[in-house]
Amino acid sequence: MNTEPQFIELAKAGAAGKVCATISTAGGALKKLSINNIHIVPPTGGHQTNRYGDGIVLAPWANRINHGKWVYEEQTLQLEVNEKDLDNALHGLVGAAVFDIAKQSQESVTLQAVVSPTPGYPFELLISVTYELTASGIKTTHAAKNLGTKKAPYMVGTHPYFQISGTPTEELEFKTDARSVDLVDERKIPIGKLEIIGTDYDLTEWRKLSDCDFDHGFGNLNRDADGRGHHYLRSPKGELLDVWQSAEMTYTFIFTPNYYVNNDDQTPRHAIAIEPQTAPANAFNSKEDLIWLEPNQVHSASWGAELSF
Repeated sequence: MNTEPQFIELAKAGAAGKVCATISTAGGALKKLSINNIHIVPPTGGHQTNRYGDGIVLAPWANRINHGKWVYEEQTLQLEVNEKDLDNALHGLVGAAVFDIAKQSQESVTLQAVVSPTPGYPFELLISVTYELTASGIKTTHAAKNLGTKKAPYMVGTHPYFQISGTPTEELEFKTDARSVDLVDERKIPIGKLEIIGTDYDLTEWRKLSDCDFDHGFGNLNRDADGRGHHYLRSPKGELLDVWQSAEMTYTFIFTPNYYVNNDDQTPRHAIAIEPQTAPANAFNSKEDLIWLEPNQVHSASWGAELSF
């Protein structure tokens, strides 16, 4: 078991040019992605986790659990409240873990970490993530195996930030295959759903990021023939970034901060977080799309990002 985080550099010669990625074993985080010297994921230095997520794996839940409380077999369990200002349990248990390297090549790496039983989550899971470079981007596969003797609630997500370097982020345009949004209360806990077409949340047609102010979960994705849902960024130069997610990823969290920083590198970065998830926020309580892993059962889901010109 590794206790000191490290960076892993991946590289591949692709049709669109050289594809490069940097992965941190801290949180299994995607820290850099470039295609033909165009930075798609803003490069960040340092391994420290931070309040902005910055590329980490989100498991065994993503986003928020209301007050960190949930009920299992008629017993109320309490998770650590790590979003102090809103009194929520945020982004799971492996974001601060140092993952082990299970398998590595020049073009791919598989990382894994064990979730051990705690009073708030009395289950044992093996969490893994595989980053694999493609000819024009990256494919990411998340997996979880229940190592315990009783079924365990589970969801997974990820927290990458995206840009297209060479164009100011606010000048990029965005649209999504999602067709509904989760409305939230003042503590960002879902309280209802809304079909987005014709509303202020409508992202079904191109919309400048300078006109976007979102910190919401989106669902009801239109799917292609392979079951994938898509989200797109494009620049005025004609560059198009396609962020796709597999059928198992039923939701996407869209976050458009004014900027974000890394704890070890306080340079403001301007990007949009596009976060594929297998269930919505607070799923441990709502049970919406929550996965129940039987002992020894393995669940897998994937997403990726591809740049075209």
